[in-house]
Amino acid sequence: MNIAKFDSRNNFLFAKLEGDKGQEIIAKFYLQTKNIDSIILYNNDQIKIKSNAIIEIFYNLHPIFKPILILKIIPSFMLDYLYDIIAMKRYKWFGKRKKCIIPNKNVAHRFLE
Repeated sequence: MNIAKFDSRNNFLFAKLEGDKGQEIIAKFYLQTKNIDSIILYNNDQIKIKSNAIIEIFYNLHPIFKPILILKIIPSFMLDYLYDIIAMKRYKWFGKRKKCIIPNKNVAHRFLE
């Protein structure tokens, strides 16, 4: 999913894990990136990973997604398991792009590097 496309209120900025800001966050939270094959949400000096990050992102994208908070009653390990299954199968189910998406000028300023 292209978060920038649906984030009409410009709530989110983006950084690559390999970039300066990504490396700063990794160091700050002592993250072992070998164990993280996931999205990382950094907000209010806290990080969220996998299903917790997705729930938080959807919650903040648009008011229509507010009910997603109900998922927080499900234990994280169960949601993360589902997240991992979807992550493993996503290319099979949704296809894989041959090239990375290059942001247009309307969203390029939201990429930190």
